[in-house]
Amino acid sequence: MSRSRGHLRFEPLFTTEELGLPEHANIAHVVKVFLTIGDGVAARWIEMPKCVLLLQTVAGIPESGAIYLYDRERHQFYLAVFEQGREDALTTTEFEQLVAEYDLLGYIENRSNLTTLSPAGEA
Repeated sequence: MSRSRGHLRFEPLFTTEELGLPEHANIAHVVKVFLTIGDGVAARWIEMPKCVLLLQTVAGIPESGAIYLYDRERHQFYLAVFEQGREDALTTTEFEQLVAEYDLLGYIENRSNLTTLSPAGEA
């Protein structure tokens, strides 16, 4: 099935340990630290048992969003990278469309999909 932005992959960014956070840190604190590092705000925040899906934007610039995934089990952040189009200029409307079109919630909650994500530093 052809999708509007082509193939989607999740690029590993960093772990909570690399952010200086303890493994048992509260999820709200983890996300707050992540947003602070990027000088961003969470325009959308979808918390699920295995993951958190975020649309991070620059405050006051609605078309500045990027989609991030936080794997709660691995304590690892990922950036959603699309084959076509920019992944760092999304609006909340585009985010919602992409979540539905790519079935991101179903994808990230499927443990077999999460195990295919590379840990930071690996190809």
